[in-house]
Amino acid sequence: MDVPIGEYVSPDGQLKFLVTCPDGDWTIGFDGFPWHTHGSILAELSGQDEVPAVERFLAGLIGNVSVIALTRISGELTSVWVTDDPEEALRDCRRYGQADETIEFRLWDGTPIKI
Repeated sequence: MDVPIGEYVSPDGQLKFLVTCPDGDWTIGFDGFPWHTHGSILAELSGQDEVPAVERFLAGLIGNVSVIALTRISGELTSVWVTDDPEEALRDCRRYGQADETIEFRLWDGTPIKI
């Protein structure tokens, strides 16, 4: 199975996830935010080839398995990423975040995750 290149919009319309492969470099991340990863990194971490590693990552995201972290400063969304350790992300936000910075966790379909 090939990874479908393109845009994936969350069911609630709040997030857009991009899957691209310019010049053979699988690049995936949330539209409008700096966090992203590459197929080569996912392959190295998983021990799989790049395409299956990207497929697995995407399936976990849109299948509501992966936890998505979102930070806001003064209510404005400033960062979105997939986290494998929400508790660490929460600690880091509390420790290093700005006074008016908040963090929340959700699944792709918008289901909130309490930490």
